[in-house]
Amino acid sequence: MQIQTQTHIQKNTKHIIKATWLLAASLALVACAHYQVPASPTFAANSRWAVMPMINNSNTPLAAEKVEQILGSALYAKGINATFYPASQANDLASILDSHARQKKAQAWLDSQQFDYVITGSVEEWHYKSGLDGEPAVGITLHVQSAVDHVTQWRASGAQSGWGRESVSGVGQKVINELLKGLNVEQNQ
Repeated sequence: MQIQTQTHIQKNTKHIIKATWLLAASLALVACAHYQVPASPTFAANSRWAVMPMINNSNTPLAAEKVEQILGSALYAKGINATFYPASQANDLASILDSHARQKKAQAWLDSQQFDYVITGSVEEWHYKSGLDGEPAVGITLHVQSAVDHVTQWRASGAQSGWGRESVSGVGQKVINELLKGLNVEQNQ
């Protein structure tokens, strides 16, 4: 009888340990991502969209340009064929890093175009964490506004860190896809 009780206790202890590990692993996965993604109004499928320059608040040069390209692909997958602002010809490092000049040129271009909506935003994080594993960390905010009256239609933000073998761009794509789940676009009939 005593042997059966000890065996029963050992089995229960193993189950408790497994359950504790599963709970800890689940909490670790949840703690790696934070999102604020409200549902947007429904945008017409035939709306004309422009992708404007993102603001780079990260410490990584050209992170905003990388996010813009991933965003364009993700929008296309969602049925939005957005037009990008014209790329400026940069001849030196100072002009590449001067986001104000890029914003100004893009706004001048936008003023001469006919679009319904503009999507832009900011990059808060785009780097590998320091340390042994060097996990990627990405933080992005997206902003949709009317091109005519500049009224904000939708805004969402998210941040996620990945695992040691993931790329920053891969995690960035996950963040953008998660954010765009809140962007409602009418489907073509």
